[in-house]
Amino acid sequence: MIRALRGRHRRAVMALPVAALALALSCAGALATSASAADGPAGLPDGGIARQQTAAPKPTASDAELRERAVKAAKEEAAKEAKESSDSAKAGDSTDATDAGKAGESPSEQSPFIIGGTETTISSAPWMVQLYYYDEAADQSFFCGGTLVAPNKVLTAAHCVAGLDWQQFGSVISGTSNLLDDSTGTVAGVWRQWSHPKYDEATIKNDVAVLTLDRPLEQQWLRLAASNDSSLYTPGTTGTVYGWGLTSGADGAELSPTLRKANLPVVADSTCNTAMQSVIGEDVFAEGSMICAGTPATGGDDGTISPCNGDSGGPLVVNGKIIGIVSWGVQGCTAEGAYPVFTKVSSYTWAAQPRIDDTDLTFDGRADVLERTPSGNLFAQASKGTSLATREYQGNGWENTSWALQADLDRDFYQDLIVRDKTDGKLYRSYMDHSSMEWTWMQISSVWGGYKSYAIPGDLTGDARPDLVALDADGSVYLYPGKGNGQFNSKVKVVSGAWKGVKLMGRGDLSGDGKADLLVRSSDGTLWLYRGTGKASAPWSARIKARTGWNFTSYVTNGDVNGDGIADVMARGSDGTLWLYRGTGKASSDLFSSRISLGTGFNQYNLMF
Repeated sequence: MIRALRGRHRRAVMALPVAALALALSCAGALATSASAADGPAGLPDGGIARQQTAAPKPTASDAELRERAVKAAKEEAAKEAKESSDSAKAGDSTDATDAGKAGESPSEQSPFIIGGTETTISSAPWMVQLYYYDEAADQSFFCGGTLVAPNKVLTAAHCVAGLDWQQFGSVISGTSNLLDDSTGTVAGVWRQWSHPKYDEATIKNDVAVLTLDRPLEQQWLRLAASNDSSLYTPGTTGTVYGWGLTSGADGAELSPTLRKANLPVVADSTCNTAMQSVIGEDVFAEGSMICAGTPATGGDDGTISPCNGDSGGPLVVNGKIIGIVSWGVQGCTAEGAYPVFTKVSSYTWAAQPRIDDTDLTFDGRADVLERTPSGNLFAQASKGTSLATREYQGNGWENTSWALQADLDRDFYQDLIVRDKTDGKLYRSYMDHSSMEWTWMQISSVWGGYKSYAIPGDLTGDARPDLVALDADGSVYLYPGKGNGQFNSKVKVVSGAWKGVKLMGRGDLSGDGKADLLVRSSDGTLWLYRGTGKASAPWSARIKARTGWNFTSYVTNGDVNGDGIADVMARGSDGTLWLYRGTGKASSDLFSSRISLGTGFNQYNLMF
């Protein structure tokens, strides 16, 4: 009786003429990925990192091919819908909510809707994207919604992704209010996909997924609800759902040709659980990981306001954050007393956010390491999970770099380098200039270059932009909130004279709650974990002793090295062995699992980052 809201009846596309679809899908090229180096500051080499430049994702298919996938998906859905309608008419089938949509249906049997609500424009929801899937050999074709949550990341439902090959058969269209018929739309392919490893098709539990696109998009993106954003889920709070789904629960309904939205009040878990058990006759609503929003359906279209088939994967938005993902409902979406059910995003931010923030040199979701010799030669070694690939030469001229960090300050999916130039003591950033598509340098004029230690752990202030922390000689620590363009806002003192002689490090979520954390090594070799709160006024909770005896000669904290979504640390011993400390996601002395050797001979480098 439960039904993932992805695609069975597929009525929407039938209303759009194939010729119009083909005409609509004829715009927007992919961003180029090749670039020539631009001159840098006097003490630094030209350009960026050759390894990243050559490894940057290429379009998974031509724009024409990606658009054709959407057209074919539309045609196939229309044909299937016509056949279903014909068969239903011959059989006198009424398709009510009590005899269809049984739990455990295969993905190809699940459906794409908003019943009620109003039309809106893409300017009011620029982060909305259309997801099309077409696999002729497997006879699979459907439509889902999604939300842009970074320039190259789309949050959607796992039932739209799990078990499918989106790189080969998927197509993403953004920047348009209209379903497939607006030449202003921008097309993209899918480079990589992740769905929750414990997604259960039968119960639709853990229904969350992230698609990594093969290019960054220019549209505005949305943030996920944080793990402690409980106020966003207060019953009665108004959320807004968006989508192109079916606009009626009756036979012959069509997907909306234009984007629609509806305002829905958040419903208490207990109310939803009781109501859905009464309607469905099964205990399938999972309190804590699912939510309901709206009012009880009336038994028909009149008086019902609800997302439905085709709205799958789309967002429920409160105060500029995604609190829910359209997940499932009853067949027809209008059964009396039923509510639409959403994945509760705050319960999955810990799993999804690292997949959104996983920028690295090789674009595979695993953090890599850069190494410099005393002569100024720079090398890159890509992570293979629990080992490193053979090093690759990146060029020379790096001898005047006193320290360096990797971080994607503008969230464009290209890894930036943040360095201090010995010649003038200033900070600089090497980044991809999208106007020229060339690597270039800019001075980070908003941060002083004379601090004793720096770290860019990630978003510490809750605005989804990477922030910087810096240690002064007197032991004071300053937080510089990121602007998202390589510069930082005015500093905020967060520690007054208490951290003298420590080293700041860390990048990403170490404690498993979806928030960036900071590691602090005191002079006696004790490693402390400061869990991020997401609040600029008090960016960390009480410290936790993670390890003792951390007296290494170099630390590399670039994020998730082994690709499991939890931040890791690489540390070099005095004998030149490089160790991988894999994060466990536990905020305790068990912060890392048993270390793994990544090789010896790393003493030849006098800078690792």
